[in-house]
Amino acid sequence: MGQLALISGPVGCGKTEVLDAFADRAVRAGALLFSATAKRSGAEVPYDVLVQLFGAGTAPGRLRAQMDKFVDADLADPSGTQALRILYAELLAWTADRPVVILVDDVQCADHESLRELLDLVSRLRRASALLVFTQSDDENAATALVRAELLRHHHWRRIDLTLLSVEGVAALVRAQTDPARLPLSAAEIHRLSGGNPLLVRALLDDVRTADPRRPDSAFGQALLACLHRSSPETLAVARGIAVLGRPTGVPLLADLVELGQEQTRTALRRLESAGLVTGGDFRNPAGGAAVLAELRPEERSRLHQRAAELLYLQGASASTVARHLLQTGETRQRWTQRLLREAAEVATASDDLDFASDCLGLALESSPDDHERATALARLAGVVWRRNPVAAVRHVSLLIEPSRRGLLSDRQVTAVARSLVWHGMTGEAKEVIEATGRIGEAGGERRDAELGMIRRWLRSWHPPLAKMVTGAPRQPETLDAADLADERLLGAALLSEVLTRGAEDVVRRAEDILRGCGTEVDESTLEPAESALLALLYSDHAERALTWCDPLLAAASERYAPTWNARLEAVRGEIALYQGDLPNAERYSRAALDRIAPRGWGVAVGAPLATYIQATTMMGDLDAAGAYAKAPVPQEMFKTRFGLRYLYARGLYLSACDRWHAALSDLLTCGELASEWEMDVPSFVPWRGAAARLYLKLGDRDRAQKLAGAQLIRAKQGLTRTAGISLRAVAACGGTRGRLQLLREAVDVLHASGDRFELACALADLHRAHQATGERQRANAVFQQALRLATECRAEPLRRALLHQSSDEHAESIVTKQPNGGLVKLSRAERRVTALAATGHTNREIAQKLYITVSTVEQHLTKAYRKLNVTNRADLAAACMPTMADSA
Repeated sequence: MGQLALISGPVGCGKTEVLDAFADRAVRAGALLFSATAKRSGAEVPYDVLVQLFGAGTAPGRLRAQMDKFVDADLADPSGTQALRILYAELLAWTADRPVVILVDDVQCADHESLRELLDLVSRLRRASALLVFTQSDDENAATALVRAELLRHHHWRRIDLTLLSVEGVAALVRAQTDPARLPLSAAEIHRLSGGNPLLVRALLDDVRTADPRRPDSAFGQALLACLHRSSPETLAVARGIAVLGRPTGVPLLADLVELGQEQTRTALRRLESAGLVTGGDFRNPAGGAAVLAELRPEERSRLHQRAAELLYLQGASASTVARHLLQTGETRQRWTQRLLREAAEVATASDDLDFASDCLGLALESSPDDHERATALARLAGVVWRRNPVAAVRHVSLLIEPSRRGLLSDRQVTAVARSLVWHGMTGEAKEVIEATGRIGEAGGERRDAELGMIRRWLRSWHPPLAKMVTGAPRQPETLDAADLADERLLGAALLSEVLTRGAEDVVRRAEDILRGCGTEVDESTLEPAESALLALLYSDHAERALTWCDPLLAAASERYAPTWNARLEAVRGEIALYQGDLPNAERYSRAALDRIAPRGWGVAVGAPLATYIQATTMMGDLDAAGAYAKAPVPQEMFKTRFGLRYLYARGLYLSACDRWHAALSDLLTCGELASEWEMDVPSFVPWRGAAARLYLKLGDRDRAQKLAGAQLIRAKQGLTRTAGISLRAVAACGGTRGRLQLLREAVDVLHASGDRFELACALADLHRAHQATGERQRANAVFQQALRLATECRAEPLRRALLHQSSDEHAESIVTKQPNGGLVKLSRAERRVTALAATGHTNREIAQKLYITVSTVEQHLTKAYRKLNVTNRADLAAACMPTMADSA
């Protein structure tokens, strides 16, 4: 009796494999096999499947001959129909000798003519020794409905439904193909990504063994495309819509995008889910969506993204969601898109997605026909790019010069452009922009006056020569009233300008009010005033207060993607550490700032981190590191800014440490001349006179040294404790022995209160020498201990070596009588004497000669002392042996 079987299931579930396996068994059993695969591309070719079955080379000759006659005859020719009837009769005759097996894969794709004849053949072979096996996917169409209706009339048929693999089924398939222990994915993860679709499981196994499964050309992606192309056109269209939208959406939006009815869309979604391709309205594996998008023609992909953007906009979707589709179109001319792109850029900037923000603003800039909109987008783009990389922002800032001249930017945008130009050393262009703004604003309003006042104050603290050159401001900055200064940007610029020039009253309160107003968040509006307020505190000798505010700001900045903000605050943090004598942190933070932004990106402001790094490494004795940066090229325009003053002072200290006294003096005197010319001669900012006085002493000119040191002390106003201490020490060094002790004691007192450990160590070292000169050995010894401990803590190696060189044996032995925590050191007298000499820099051989013992004995004593003091080398020995610093000298 004739048998029928229908193998059905989602695409990729193994229907073809089952059919192939059955074909192999049929051939081995001696059956006469006829097979064909229906394809969508052949659906319009009449009798395509029938020709595959009976016109192929594997068919018996008589059957092929009849098939050839049928194909050659005109469709209206009766001879063609006669040939087909003869073929069926021949086929029926074959069933008397051997079973006949007819296999058709993907019967739902068969051409209409072949399908009609196949169903007729089913009836003819009903009582013959024949078996017909069809496979069909779950896609519903006229062909599948016809096949099922005909089969229901047949008594001897069987339906075989294939389904997706379970997790256990996936695990079994994995074990059959590879060693699961060598895979980076578990069976459950493979099932999640593939949905249990056997075709996708195998493809995923290929990828995890050989390639990145996220790539659109991965085996998984290609397998998924194969599944889609074997599905209905509607299913493929819906899959493309899902890929374009990139996220689960409701059926109405998806249906509108692919221009299908909602019911058709729901049916297609069900088929995609039943095949394991999607879940919850989205692809299980991102590689699937990537593969679908990659296959789309560029113009079709752009069209779908444009339509998606319009539909989402009409639905009220977020600006960011709509903008992501607009970016895929490459261009947009509709007016609503300009505002939406700028809005999306603002949201992205606030959430630190600077790449997306830049893309949105770039598209807005390229596609807007309006000059004002283009200028606004360009200004915003320059700000976003500057936040990430100031070098890359130069091009955008240069393009903003002309819009600034034409009045196409807001007052605040013009101010930002001018400051960016100054940052990059484009002083002439900055002057032109500022003066053009002043001319445009002659009729212009208080807000514009306030912005011009702000830029004048800012220039006063940044670029004093340019501040004097700028004309056209309606009012001098000093005449701005309280209402004008309500903006924190104005307050910060004003306070720093006052501190650096004529001095400011009530600095701590005013600076902390500004910092309190900025809050703990760092953004474009708070960075500049916060930085100005921190420096105002620092240059007023309130380093501890500056540190209290700086660390939270730096921590907040580190959580944002803003390399420029981080670098600027790191530079300030390094400068604070320098003012506290914390040389390791001064070096670390300034180096971090220079590493985060290349020196070229710093523009004229590079002098700030460079000066801190050069000064800190010089004090630490690392002249190679200091020299590498002191010799690096810097922009010449920097020497017209306050950063040039700091740089000249730091380079002067480095050159002095290298014994290049005349070159050092030249840098320090140039620093002083510029500071005086710019009315920025504040010793708490750059105490150049004290450093120059010491150089004059070395050169034998005591008179000039005394004049400079005395002048600096006069300028060190009341309350500037650190600066007063530095100046007192300079005066003591330049004067005679008379009165030196008193000056140094005062210097020690005020420096102890200021918290600058390095300067305090230097003052204690000077006081130690003064006590030695007067024969006060006990006091000299007490001061020596304090100075040496501080120098060691600061890692001020030159100062530490100088102290050890000046120390006597009595001093050396006394330093190991107590541990740093005050507990007694459990060393024998012999061990203590050896350790004392080792801590002060003597070699083992020198110690042996000095104590009249063998080198081997010295080594034995040191080994025991290292163990008792819990140190491993001589570098740690001095620090471990120092007692805690006494409260006074």
